[in-house]
Amino acid sequence: MTQRQSVVFTPQLQQAIKLLLLNNLELAKYADSVAEENPFLEVERPKALRGLPSMPGKSSDTNEFDPVSLLEDRSGYTFRAHVFNQVDELIKDPKERAIGYALAADLEPTGWFPSSLCLIAENLKVEIDVVEAVLKKVQKAEPAGLFARNLAECLKLQVKGENEEDMRLLTLIENLSVIQNGGFPELRRKLQCSKEELSVALRQLRSLNPKPGLQLGDGSAEPIREPDLRAFQSETGEWRVELNKATLPSIRVDEEMGREVRKVTMQDADKEFVQGALGSARWLSRAIAQRNETNLKVAAEIVRYQKAFLEEGMHQMRPLKLKLIADNVGVHESTISRVTSSMMMETPQGCFPLKIFFSTAIESDDSEEGASAMMIREKIRKMITEELPKRPLSDDTITSVLHTQGLRIARRTVAKYRKLDNIPSSSQRRRSYLLQAAA
Repeated sequence: MTQRQSVVFTPQLQQAIKLLLLNNLELAKYADSVAEENPFLEVERPKALRGLPSMPGKSSDTNEFDPVSLLEDRSGYTFRAHVFNQVDELIKDPKERAIGYALAADLEPTGWFPSSLCLIAENLKVEIDVVEAVLKKVQKAEPAGLFARNLAECLKLQVKGENEEDMRLLTLIENLSVIQNGGFPELRRKLQCSKEELSVALRQLRSLNPKPGLQLGDGSAEPIREPDLRAFQSETGEWRVELNKATLPSIRVDEEMGREVRKVTMQDADKEFVQGALGSARWLSRAIAQRNETNLKVAAEIVRYQKAFLEEGMHQMRPLKLKLIADNVGVHESTISRVTSSMMMETPQGCFPLKIFFSTAIESDDSEEGASAMMIREKIRKMITEELPKRPLSDDTITSVLHTQGLRIARRTVAKYRKLDNIPSSSQRRRSYLLQAAA
C-alpha cells in the first residue's frame, strides 16, 4: 500500500481557476448568465454593462459553464471566449483540461503561444511530457495555427493533407530562410519542380495566415475597455489600489427567499433543486469575493514594487518575476499568471494590462537587481524616435550607447526588442526617410 498527494480538478476548482482568468466585464456577464438560471442569485450589473441586453438563457448545469456564453456580447465572440471554448471541446479529461486552460491563458492575440512549456509544467506540478501532449491536442483548434510556438509551426498546422501540393508546402515551410534570401534555384532542387510549379507553391504559402488569432477579433490586440483596477496616490502620498466598481458586478444570495421556499412542502426533486441552487449561489458569491481579494493583493504588491514607474515613467520600470509577487502575496506562481492574463489597471502613467509590469532583468552597473527589459525597450524607442534621418542608428550603435549607460545588453537582444516594437532596421528606416524627403 502506498500513500500519495495529488491535485483533484473538481468542477468547482475548474470554475475557480476560470474566474481568475476573467476581467471584470467578463465576470459580470458570466454572473448575469448564471443568475438567469438560479433564482437565489441576484446580480447588480456594473455601470459599464447597464443598458445592454441580458444574456440569453441556456439550459446548463450551474457547476459547469460555457466560456463562449459568458464572454459573448453584441459584437460576437471575443478572442478569449473562442479559445476557452475550443479547449472545452477538444479536451474532456479534467486534469488535461486544466492544463489546456493554463496554455490558453498565455496565448497572444495573434494566436501564438510564447511561454515556456517547462514553466507551465512547473507551475502545475506535472511532467513536461503531459503539457506537450495537451499542447498537441489544443493545436487542433480552429482557425488552424493557434497555439503555435513559432512561424514555421503556425504555418505547418494549417497544412492538413498529405498530397503532393501539401508536401511541397511543408518543404517550403522548412526552408523559410532560403525563401527570405531569395534562393529559388535551391528551392526548385529541393522540391524537384519547375519555375511555374514553384510560383504556385509560393502563392499557396502566402495564402496561409501567420497570425490566425486575429481572425477571432477586430484585428486589434486588446479591446478598448474600462480598467478592472485603479492605482492612485492618496493625499498623504501613499499608493493605493481599488477595484473599479464601474465594471464590477455586485453579487447577493437571497437567503430570505431560500428560507421561505424551504418552508413549503415539496417533492424530493424540488428539494434537491432548491438545495443545489442555494449551494451554487453561495459558492459563487464566495468564489468571486476570493477572486476580488486575490486581485487586489496582487495589484497592491505590483504597485508597491513598481512605485518608481508610477511616479516617474517607463524609464523607471524595475525587472519583476511572477515568483517574487507570488511569494510576497502567499499564492502559487500560476495564480499570479492567471490574474495578470486579462486584468487592466489604470495608473497615472496610463492604463496597462498587469502583465506589462513583469519583465526580465538586464545586467546593469548601477543596480544589483538589473534593469527592466521594458525600460530598455523604452530607451531604444526613444533613441530611434530622436535619431537623425540622415544617420539612423544601427543595432550596434544602440548597443554601444546602452553600454555607456551601464546596461550590459547584447546586440541580438537590441534587435529582438526592436522587432517586438515593429521598428524597421536602420537600412529600412534610411530608405523610408529618403522616400519621405523625396515626397
